[in-house]
Amino acid sequence: MILINQKLNYMKKLHIITFLLAVLIMGSCKKSFIESLQNNPNTPSTGVVNPPNLILPPTLTNLAIASNSYGVNTSYEDQAAWLGYWNYSAGYSFNSPVQDYIMSNTAPELWDNYYGILTNLNYIVTTTAGETNYANYNAIANVVEAICYANLVDLYNDIPFSQALQANANFFPKYDDASGIYDTLVARLDAAMTSINANLSNAAVVTPGNDDVLFAGNMTNWLQFANSVKLRLLIHESAVTTKQSYLQTEAAATSSYGYLTTDALVNPGYSSSQPNPMYGGFGLSPSGSINGEYTYIKANQTAINFYYNTNDPRVGYFYAANNVTPTNPNYFNPPYPIVFTESSTTGYSGDNLGSQGSITLPGTDTAIGSGIGSGLIQAASQGAVIMLAAESNFLQAEATLYGWLPGGATAAQTLYQNGITASYLYLNVGGSSAAATTAAQTYYNQNLPWVAFPTTASTDSLVHTILEQKWAALNGTTVSEVYTDWRRTFNSASNTGYPIVPASTSAPESHMPFRYYYPLEEINSNNVSWAAAGGASVDPFNTKIFWMP
Repeated sequence: MILINQKLNYMKKLHIITFLLAVLIMGSCKKSFIESLQNNPNTPSTGVVNPPNLILPPTLTNLAIASNSYGVNTSYEDQAAWLGYWNYSAGYSFNSPVQDYIMSNTAPELWDNYYGILTNLNYIVTTTAGETNYANYNAIANVVEAICYANLVDLYNDIPFSQALQANANFFPKYDDASGIYDTLVARLDAAMTSINANLSNAAVVTPGNDDVLFAGNMTNWLQFANSVKLRLLIHESAVTTKQSYLQTEAAATSSYGYLTTDALVNPGYSSSQPNPMYGGFGLSPSGSINGEYTYIKANQTAINFYYNTNDPRVGYFYAANNVTPTNPNYFNPPYPIVFTESSTTGYSGDNLGSQGSITLPGTDTAIGSGIGSGLIQAASQGAVIMLAAESNFLQAEATLYGWLPGGATAAQTLYQNGITASYLYLNVGGSSAAATTAAQTYYNQNLPWVAFPTTASTDSLVHTILEQKWAALNGTTVSEVYTDWRRTFNSASNTGYPIVPASTSAPESHMPFRYYYPLEEINSNNVSWAAAGGASVDPFNTKIFWMP
C-alpha cells in the first residue's frame, strides 16, 4: 500500500507539474491561447474537450526548453561542458559535478522533463485518434513523441514505453527494449508522414495556425521535419551491425519526402518581457542588466582552439571577445572579419574542462574568459532551436557516404558544404545572408584538416570530418546530438569518439559518461520494473546505449 501511495503521489505530481508548466509557458503565447486554456488537459471528460490547439503550443515550447542547453533550464549544460563548448567563470566555486563527471540518481536527470511533455502529447494522440478532422494534430503529436522517446532512450537505454503514461491503469510500467523502441518510433514517424502527405490538400482536415509555434501550420515543413527526425534515428543506429539491411532500406525510403531545409525554431511570441529562454538566461533583462547565466557560463578552450586553428569566423558569434558583455554595443555587432588574436579585449579565450579560471593573457593579472556570443543570443524575440538546417544537411551527408542515399562522396561533399553554410546563415555571420554564404564558401574551400572534404578519402575519414563540423555547428544548441555522435562512434582503443574532445583533466574517469543513471523516483516507485531492466547494474562509464559499438 505504501508503494502504491508513493506511485499515486508521483503520478499526481507529474500531472500537476506538467499542467503548471503549460500555463506558465503559455504566458509567452498569444492572449487567445491563454483565455482558451480553462481546463486541465490531463483530466478530460468525454470527446475532445480541450482541442489540441490548446495543448500544442506549451508542449512544443517545453520541448524547446528541455532539449537545449538553455540558461533558464540548463538541461544539457553538463554535456555542453563535456563536449568542449562551455566552462565556468573564475568568479564561482569549482563546478565539481560537471568537471569531474560526477553522476548520481538525482543529477544529471532529464527523465521528468520528457515524460512530463509526453503526458500532454499522449493526450493529443489519444483524443484525436480516429478524429479525421484532427489528423494533422495526431501526426504532429506522434512526431514530437518520437523525439521525446528517442531522447530518453539516448540517455537511459531501456525505458517505460508500451506501458508508459497509463496513469492509474498501470502504476508500474515495464521497461521496453531500447532497439525495439527505436523500431516502433520509426514506424510511427512513417505513419505520421503518410497521414500528413495524404492530407496536404484535404480541406476537411484542420490545419494548425498560430497554435503551431514551430511551423505555423506549414504541413510540408512538418513532413520534411519528420523525415529528418527519422533519418536522425537511423543515423544513431549506424554502428549496429545486425540492423544494417533494415537501416539501409528505411533510410532509402526517406528520399521521397525531402528533408528539413529551414531551421526548426519554436516561437510562441517571445519578447523583451518574456524572452527566448537562451536570451532569458544569457542576454539582457528588460531593465538592461546582464542575466545571471552570462556571468557564470564561459567558453571552453577546446572549441576556441578549433575555430582559431581552422580560421573560422564563427568563433566571434558563438563567443564574445574577452571582456565584452551584452551591455557593450559591439556585443551584438561582432567585428567581421575576425582578427584571430590573443588580446585581452579583442581575442577569445576559455578554460579546458577540469580547469576553471586559469586563463590569463599578456598584460592582464586576472583570469578572464569569453562569454556566450551574439550568434546564440541574437534577440529576446528569437526562436528556440529544435533542429537546425545544418544538422539536417550533415545527417544527409553521412547517410550518403554509407550508401543509404544516392550520389556517393560527391553528393556528400555538397551536403556537407550546405551544412556549413546553413550554420553560418543561422549565426548571421557578416551581418547578412549574402555575407554569411560567402564566408562559408571561403571557409570550406580551405585545404585544412576537418574543413576540406576530399572525395577520395576513406568513408571513416569523411564521416569524421562531417562530425567535427557538425560539432562546430551545433555549439550551444542541440548539443545532445553531438553527445550521441561521440558515443555512437566511440572507439575503445583510442578511448574517444567523433568529435575528438579531450577528457576532463580533473575527473578520475578517462572519458565522459556513456549514459545517465535511472532517476531515484524509479528506484523508489517502480522498483520491480527498474530491477528487471538491470537498473542496479548500470555503470555510466561502462554500460552502453544499444546503438554504441
